Amino acid sequence: MFGIIIFLVAAAQFAQSSMGELRLRITDPAGLPLESHASLVSEANGFAQTFDTDSDGVILAKRLPFGRYRLEVTRPGFATYTALVDIQSALPTEYRVTLTLLPVRAQVTVSADATMLDVRQSSTVQRIGETMLQRRIATLPGRALSDVVNTQPGWLLEANGILHPRGSEYQVQYVVDGLPMTDNRSPSFAPELDVDRVHALSIVTGGYPAEYGRKLGGVIEVVSVGVARQGLHGSAAASAGSFETATASGAAEYGWRRTMLGATAALAHTDRYLDPPVEENFSNSGTGSHLAAQFEHESSVADRVGVVFRHATTRFLVPNERVQQEAGQRQERTTEEIVAQASYQHIFSGNVVGDVRGMARRLTAGLASNASSTPIVAEQDRGFREGYVKATILARNGAHEWKGRCRRRFRRRARSVRISHFRSRTVRSRHHSRILFRLSVASMPNRRCSCKTESASVPGASTPACDGITTSSSSSSRR
Repeated sequence: MFGIIIFLVAAAQFAQSSMGELRLRITDPAGLPLESHASLVSEANGFAQTFDTDSDGVILAKRLPFGRYRLEVTRPGFATYTALVDIQSALPTEYRVTLTLLPVRAQVTVSADATMLDVRQSSTVQRIGETMLQRRIATLPGRALSDVVNTQPGWLLEANGILHPRGSEYQVQYVVDGLPMTDNRSPSFAPELDVDRVHALSIVTGGYPAEYGRKLGGVIEVVSVGVARQGLHGSAAASAGSFETATASGAAEYGWRRTMLGATAALAHTDRYLDPPVEENFSNSGTGSHLAAQFEHESSVADRVGVVFRHATTRFLVPNERVQQEAGQRQERTTEEIVAQASYQHIFSGNVVGDVRGMARRLTAGLASNASSTPIVAEQDRGFREGYVKATILARNGAHEWKGRCRRRFRRRARSVRISHFRSRTVRSRHHSRILFRLSVASMPNRRCSCKTESASVPGASTPACDGITTSSSSSSRR
């Protein structure tokens, strides 16, 4: 039974290890708090956000990608304050601003912007902010996130939405809200992460921090939880295009002073889900849906608890070749993913932060074929259940930061593959005829059965081979 795991934790933020937090306190020359308006901008991270202080003159800016930011604080009757602020640690950065009275004359100096490049960055990382994600080019369903990543240097997008970082094969690791996913996330194998829910992306291709492991061709860090805002907020989007492509999504959230509750939903359909093997684009429709809910509560300045739940499904038809289309083949693929994440956060002091978070996930995929499928009738039912827990402690001593981490992964796999059909069938083309013999093979659960195809002399036909069990066909005969 799949359930939501709730963990009690200590942490500085609810997002990734490459995210920081800025705490602003704005006062007048006498030290009294001022209600003001502030903005943070970082061109290198594609980040731009505005804030309003509370009655105590405090602003809490959470989930800031590492980098340099331009801070601007304004209040009527006071001089505008501008400064550059560096966020380079997961530990919260305390920053005080004292506004002075507006002079009779003010002088404005325009200089080159200093937030285009992070000179302190030691790893090869590109960051994409929410503004850039909202301005992305519309793509086919299932490929929005991979197409965004493909715009960065060092990445290659292969057929059917498979990403290759620096020429490596299947070495992409996704880290969603600090929790790793190392399985294949291409459209054929897993539902897409809803890019409309993504708050920021960090794409790492070199100089990996010590906490990463397993797949290191490229690491894609995804922050799906944005900055909480008080009151009711919502958004909706829709698009349409060729191949009967249509998408629709909506989001709503309500924020109190210390609590935020939000939900999102998305639906997409297209008649060109995968890259077809022939120009006619036979049987290539696909539909996907996505639901998500999130909850976050701050019981105090040092404590924060959050829960995220996601459910996504994808259903599509496998594209046919000409001979398969003439035979009436219909192969349907379905994938479903359920994810629950939970975290509780606490800040011990300005120099000591801890983080413990967990995830429970279930991913299933199935393949069904009708009786007219050729050259084989294949069925598949595979999936796994995964639990992941990690604990991190981060301490700062002068110019040095110390980090310790302990993590544990639990995974249970289930796999069943069946290739069945006992009758033989003659496949004819304009110039060739061939008799294809069907072989029935049933694999036991948890037993691996990988299949490959060998080309046949009939155009569009192929014969499969499965781990020591091979289907064969007779030689071609010329009319």
